[in-house]
Amino acid sequence: LGNTVGVIQRASLHTYLFFHQGYVADDIPDRIPLDVQEAALVFKPNTRFSLVNDKSWSFMVASKEGFLRLGPNGRPFATSFNHQLHCVNAVRFDYTVARDGLVTDEKELKAKLGHINHCFQFLRQSILCKADNTLVPLEKYNGSIVLNGFGGPPHRCRDWAQIRHFVENN
Repeated sequence: LGNTVGVIQRASLHTYLFFHQGYVADDIPDRIPLDVQEAALVFKPNTRFSLVNDKSWSFMVASKEGFLRLGPNGRPFATSFNHQLHCVNAVRFDYTVARDGLVTDEKELKAKLGHINHCFQFLRQSILCKADNTLVPLEKYNGSIVLNGFGGPPHRCRDWAQIRHFVENN
């Protein structure tokens, strides 16, 4: 609890300092005013996030679709974190729509593909930006050597729950 109070106090101070800047025209901060703590995460399968579970996936994107307002004029922003979640969810959703043949209108399909292309580009660059160097174990599967993306050592991550909390409260 003491650590949580300290984190909240730091976030409040940063928020106060951050909000008293203008953020107009080209005056754009590079990140939210929050000292995000490190967290360890062991990757494991999670059936809750199947391709067809829209409810679980929509929960992952913060309320207000991950948008927040900063500065005295309430300038709108989004975090890359929320944009990444939006893109993963959009790729998932549009994949299932295409797989099941639910979009037949060529104009609508073109629009979806344009958005998904944007998302693939954004996700590729986001992955390159973070460049997680955690080792992934190799395993034998049906006589082949395959990468097992689950288990293995913990990944050193940032505490996404802190970011989500900040976004939801701004």
